[in-house]
Amino acid sequence: MQRRSRGINTGLILLLSQIFHVGINNIPPVTLATLALNIWFFLNPQKPLYSSCLSVEKCYQQKDWQRLLLSPLHHADDWHLYFNMASMLWKGINLERRLGSRWFAYVITAFSVLTGVVYLLLQF
Repeated sequence: MQRRSRGINTGLILLLSQIFHVGINNIPPVTLATLALNIWFFLNPQKPLYSSCLSVEKCYQQKDWQRLLLSPLHHADDWHLYFNMASMLWKGINLERRLGSRWFAYVITAFSVLTGVVYLLLQF
């Protein structure tokens, strides 16, 4: 499964519009870095999408644990990226201001990996 191309990537343009509407200076640093990282991986994937999806066979049996780190950063298409990151933008602004940047970075990192671990356990 490869990333579907819609030509002009309308979802990506809408996401950038949302970011500039909020104002880059109004977005806390960890939220902004998370958005940038996800956009970067969307535009420059480290592996093909199919090689980043979680599965018990690939992760556990074939020991491809890198998928636990890559799967939260890969998006199937520009609309998938848009909806996830637009939600992240609004939730990240509120949560990072409440929790502080260090704690928020810890929460994002921990839950990104733990979500994959729980998914694998349920799939197992």
